[in-house]
Amino acid sequence: MKEKQQIEIATNLSSGAEKVETVEKTRQTEGEGKAETVKKSVKKSASKPSSKTQKAEIKAKEEKENKLAERRVKDALKKKEKKKKKAEERANRAKKLAERKAKAEKRRAERKAQAEKRLAERKARAEKRKANREAKIRERAHTKANRSQEKSKQKKQRGERQKRGFGGWLAAVISLGAVTLALTTAVTLGAVEMKKMNESAMAGYRATTYELVGIMENVDNDLDRARLATTPAQQDRILTDLLVQARLAELDLEKLPISANADANVTSFINRVAKESERMLSKLRNGEELSEKDYAVLQKLYEVNHTARIQLDEYIAEMQEGDMMEFVKKGTGKIASVLEGLENLTLEENRLALKGEKLEKPTTESKQESFEPSKLDAKDAEEACKRYFSDYKIQEFQCVGETVTKDYRAYNVQGYDDNGTLLFAEIDARKGSLIRFDYFQECEESTLSMENVKRIAEQFLEKLGYENMTAVRVRKNGTDIDFTYAYQTDGVVFYPDSVRVKVCSSRGLATGLDSSEFIKHHEIRVEPRVSVTLESAQNALRKGVEVLASRLAVINTARGERASYEFLCSYMGEKYFIYTDANTGNELAIVNLKNIG
Repeated sequence: MKEKQQIEIATNLSSGAEKVETVEKTRQTEGEGKAETVKKSVKKSASKPSSKTQKAEIKAKEEKENKLAERRVKDALKKKEKKKKKAEERANRAKKLAERKAKAEKRRAERKAQAEKRLAERKARAEKRKANREAKIRERAHTKANRSQEKSKQKKQRGERQKRGFGGWLAAVISLGAVTLALTTAVTLGAVEMKKMNESAMAGYRATTYELVGIMENVDNDLDRARLATTPAQQDRILTDLLVQARLAELDLEKLPISANADANVTSFINRVAKESERMLSKLRNGEELSEKDYAVLQKLYEVNHTARIQLDEYIAEMQEGDMMEFVKKGTGKIASVLEGLENLTLEENRLALKGEKLEKPTTESKQESFEPSKLDAKDAEEACKRYFSDYKIQEFQCVGETVTKDYRAYNVQGYDDNGTLLFAEIDARKGSLIRFDYFQECEESTLSMENVKRIAEQFLEKLGYENMTAVRVRKNGTDIDFTYAYQTDGVVFYPDSVRVKVCSSRGLATGLDSSEFIKHHEIRVEPRVSVTLESAQNALRKGVEVLASRLAVINTARGERASYEFLCSYMGEKYFIYTDANTGNELAIVNLKNIG
């Protein structure tokens, strides 16, 4: 028996109508076959609610959907606001990080500036101490001269001071010797200190070390020039000096308290330099030319020696009083490290070491000159100083002695400004020209450009009456700038007619002068004769040398003045002045710019 049952299922449609599905289920009794299930779908059309209950349900459903929609909108707004807040937080963190970085950079810059300032202050204090030492040396010399002058005045009448010539009080005035710029005084002071150090063994070792560094520098300069020289005469001069310097370096190394093994390795390299110099000199004297292999040997020796020189320079700059004592007693410390480095450096070049004889430099006798009687007296020299230094606010000038050299005779005049700063000058006794002067004024911080300082130097030279002078060299020593000017006419530079001027770059004032070379050499100049063209001289330069500039110049040599072509060159990253004889084509001099500042 079959039992049928109908079930209505209502489904809401999007239009609001209800879809009613009537499902008829058939049950089967036992023993009968399977009956098919019949499914019918009936679609009822939408109709308006017919009762208040249905309206309430629909309204409640709509309110619920509206609340859900509002909640979704609020959630979306909250999510957007949260995302915006996170972006702002990231921006703030990035901003704060940038600010921290900027502050850290600022602190680093401030620390760097403070360190540079402290370094500048230390340098300034060192310069001040140096100037004070120089001033004390000058003061002692001036005091001694004043005492001698007073003793002389006691024997003469006051009016005798104004007599001309060498009579009167001038007969008793002592000669103070040539007064140079501050740099020369510093060298003299160093020599005095070195003499004191030689009183003990440790001081003797230190002195030998200083001497060795100087000789190694000379060896370095000779090797540097030898690898560029092309004419036999120039090569002969350089190699001869190189041989002498190598032998001197060997003697200094033997004086140092180093082990036999280290001495053998380091000394053998110096012997190698000497041996190669002898070999190349022998070739030149037999009329042969240096080969490319010889130049390669010079280049290799230069590289090794240059590295050794740098190591020695670094050690000397940091050497302390107890370093030598520690090395002598224990064989340790900075000196041991330096010698070990030199030994390792020269191991490769120590196989051909041979002994050689010590050569001596030839000596020449100085030419003595006789002087004309002085045309000026001490009073005239004082008046000349008043004219030359009218802008220096010197209270009073006083002649304190006389300087006599083989080239000139001069009155020594000094005066003090309102601050008690000493100005010392030498006035030519025949012409009244200013030969030298030093103004010991403190020069602390540089405030002027190089162009302004150069203009001050040139204006001072014009005031002294110098014309047609061109700057050929400049050297900066702290806040002091040293210029070298040479006479120039018709495009030719005459280096013998040179003047040195020192200017303080903080006060804008000339503080030093040395015109002794100009006074010694200057005369009416004419264009020199030449037999070799500029192009020929340039083509004869060593292969690989790049010429940056050239001009005709007159330079001083051991054989007197020579007309030469001056070439500013570049070779293997360094710059040189090469001077070639304008009449023979031979090289006269090679100067590395790093050695002249």
